Amino acid sequence: MKAQGLVICSLFITCLVQVSGSVAQTPMSFSLKQAQEYAYEHNYDLKNSQYNVEIAEKLIKENTAIGLPQIDGSISYIDYLQLPTSLIPGDFFGQPGKDVAVQFGTKYNATISGQINQLLYSGQYLVGLQTAKAFLETEKQKDVKNRIDVRDFVAEAYISYLIVNESIEILDSTFHIVNQMVDETMEFYKSGLMEQLDVEQMELNKATLEATLITTRNQKVIAYNYLRFLLGIEDEEIALTDSLNFFLERINQDYLMTTPFDYNYNVDYKLLKKQEHLVFMQYRLAKTAYQPTLTAFMDFSTNAQRNSWNFFKSGEPWYGTINWGVSLYIPIWSSGNRKYKVDQARLEVDKMKVMDEKVRNSLKIQVETVRNDFMNSYLVFLNKKQSLKTAFKIYEQTVIKYRQGISSSTDLNQKYNQFLFSETEYTQALFDLLKSNIALSKLLEKV
Repeated sequence: MKAQGLVICSLFITCLVQVSGSVAQTPMSFSLKQAQEYAYEHNYDLKNSQYNVEIAEKLIKENTAIGLPQIDGSISYIDYLQLPTSLIPGDFFGQPGKDVAVQFGTKYNATISGQINQLLYSGQYLVGLQTAKAFLETEKQKDVKNRIDVRDFVAEAYISYLIVNESIEILDSTFHIVNQMVDETMEFYKSGLMEQLDVEQMELNKATLEATLITTRNQKVIAYNYLRFLLGIEDEEIALTDSLNFFLERINQDYLMTTPFDYNYNVDYKLLKKQEHLVFMQYRLAKTAYQPTLTAFMDFSTNAQRNSWNFFKSGEPWYGTINWGVSLYIPIWSSGNRKYKVDQARLEVDKMKVMDEKVRNSLKIQVETVRNDFMNSYLVFLNKKQSLKTAFKIYEQTVIKYRQGISSSTDLNQKYNQFLFSETEYTQALFDLLKSNIALSKLLEKV
């Protein structure tokens, strides 16, 4: 009875282990939207992009602190192993015409001092603070652009995986037919109804298709791992819940072809405007090198001189000093150093104006080009989709005729290759269409 209880207990523990193992291996399921939202939090580049924003925020606080009171202190201690010697005219000691060597000071000396500085006016400080804020706005806009880029990268990788997977399903079904044909041809050959050449041709078709399947499955692994990399996933398995039909149904041809393009809402152009403002602020910052700087300060110190080491003995004197004042720094002449820095900064502003015009014209051309690509991809996709259906239908009919002895192995092989070629063209056309849809949607998106 005791042994039976141990057996039941061990079986129960085994079941728990198996259940927990199956739960741990459950893949993470993602729709496209879920995958994109997950990437916003875990993508490696987006993490660093957010760090860059935080660094820019810290930079503003750092620059702000420069204009606030600065307090510094110091402690010094001197132990004279030999006191310094001074020469005093002998007239003071009744020895005219002769210098007398005299040692002044104490062996042990300590000083505690502090200083408070307050910036009253600095053009570099004021404009520098505005420049730091412009840098923060630029980093924020970069973060927006990076999020959009990662969003579209995830969409492309998601689609690539689905397309490769669909291609494998088509090839698998075809391989099943080809495999049956090999077996049937072998039986016909044994019955003397077909030649050895027919058998070899069928086996060649099977081997070729098998090699294609191996390559395609490797592509699926690559697409799968790339998507996991974009999501920032290391070890967990993932499963995709959206289908290719989901993406095809989301294509809004009328919107993509008729929506007017406004570069002011384009994410790349908005980033350029932020960078343009930052460069202008750097130009203003360079010009502040000609302005004076006014600073107030207060110094305080206390010191003690001892012939015996008793600095902490109560009642022994410490001698204090306190002073305050203002300091005005006036730049006068730098032999052209400041001028050439300002000239360089002004030229950078002029370069940004040229870049602004270039980007605006480039975006207009890009929209026209991508729209043409999208329309061509859409028409090609419809054509290749129908061609694949026709090619597969022709291949199936040829297989039936071949089995009936009406069609030759050469004709069957031709229709087989025609079908495989149509399948390759279809998957490529599908990818081109969905990719151009993503690219055009991004250009027309108002950020």
